[in-house]
Amino acid sequence: MKQGILLFGLAGLLFFTNGCKKDSSSSIQGVWELRQAKGMVLVNYPPGNGKKIKFEGNHYEMSDNGQITQNGTFVIVLDGSAAESTCTGIPAGKYRRRIIYDNSTPNKKIFLEIGVNKLSFISGCFAYDAGSETEYARL
Repeated sequence: MKQGILLFGLAGLLFFTNGCKKDSSSSIQGVWELRQAKGMVLVNYPPGNGKKIKFEGNHYEMSDNGQITQNGTFVIVLDGSAAESTCTGIPAGKYRRRIIYDNSTPNKKIFLEIGVNKLSFISGCFAYDAGSETEYARL
C-alpha cells in the first residue's frame, strides 16, 4: 500500500513538473533568420544569409552579416485589427498580436505570428502602399 501511494505521488510530481514547463517552441525568444520577404515582389533567402533578429527578454537585436543594424526594447500586445490595417483577408485567429519596437507606434502596425520554427511579420496596407510580409526561421 505504501509503495502504491509513493509511486502515485512520484507520478503526480513528474506530471506536475513537466506540465509547468514553458513551451519555448512558440515563443519569440531566440535567434531567427530571414527566409522570405513578400511585397511588390517575392524574395527567398537561403539559410546562412546573415539577416537575423534576436529576441532576449524584452530586448531585440537586428543584424546583417554580424553587423548590428538596430537594437532596443520591444513589447507584444493583443490587437485584432490586422485585416483592416493590412487591407487583406487574414484568416480568423491569425495575426492577433502586434509588436512595438522601442516604445514607438509608427503609422504602420507590425503584426506577428509565431509558429514552432517560423516567425512571420505583416504590415502596411497591401492595396494602397505595397504592404510587406516577412518570414523567419528559428536558428
